[in-house]
Amino acid sequence: MKSSFNILLAEDNPVNQEVGRAMLESFGCCVDVASNGSEVLHLLANEKKYDVIFMDCEMPVMDGFQATRKIREKERGQESKVPVIALTAHIMDDDRNRCLRAGMDDYLSKPFRLQELSQMLRRWTEERGFDTALGKASDLRVGGDGEFECLDRSSLDNISSLRGVDGAKMLATVIGIYLSDAPVLLEDLRTAYVNGDAKNLARVAHALKSCSSNLGAVALAETCKDLERIASQKPMKGAEFLLSRILEQFRRVKEALERELMRGNDG
Repeated sequence: MKSSFNILLAEDNPVNQEVGRAMLESFGCCVDVASNGSEVLHLLANEKKYDVIFMDCEMPVMDGFQATRKIREKERGQESKVPVIALTAHIMDDDRNRCLRAGMDDYLSKPFRLQELSQMLRRWTEERGFDTALGKASDLRVGGDGEFECLDRSSLDNISSLRGVDGAKMLATVIGIYLSDAPVLLEDLRTAYVNGDAKNLARVAHALKSCSSNLGAVALAETCKDLERIASQKPMKGAEFLLSRILEQFRRVKEALERELMRGNDG
């Protein structure tokens, strides 16, 4: 029975990278992280073998679809191929079909629960004996669905309670990355809106939605989702209102996360 698996996590969002790595490492996996498809291909070119690749679909430089197609081209004629699991925020039939057409083997919708991640690993490593103590763990969720207006406290607890890591340090690291990156994304949102750049507006709203949901900022993530949807419409009716709402929601989320950091320092 193989006790440890080599996993490649392709994800461009720094918050999602940290949370995803911690979740996988809590199962005893060895994890490498790539920020785009080009980095994935570079790691594979060095002939390192991976048991599973978790591939975010939307990444800069080279997205997950392009990277997967190139992987499959290089594997042509080989007896075995590495399982590629799509990480996607979209779950429509067209999106599923696009993943499969690119050569991906399965898909995991974001945000995902720890149990869902474990089941996916078991499914694609079963013949090699994926062994995990997850059966004794609680059903944790990244980006929980609580009803708090500002933060879903359980999402923070989920990060801090991951096995095999210093939970408090991990949570502080993830919060720090978020508080550093989110203001940049907010400024990019403003710029895209002022310039009428619908494509960039949707891209940045998607990025802010993803990292906010991982820290339990449920209401903020939902507003970002609304803005992402509106950005595809012409004219973008309601975009200005949603942008102002996002700014106000982030202000409250920022204050709550800063209090969380202070609570951790006091402890």
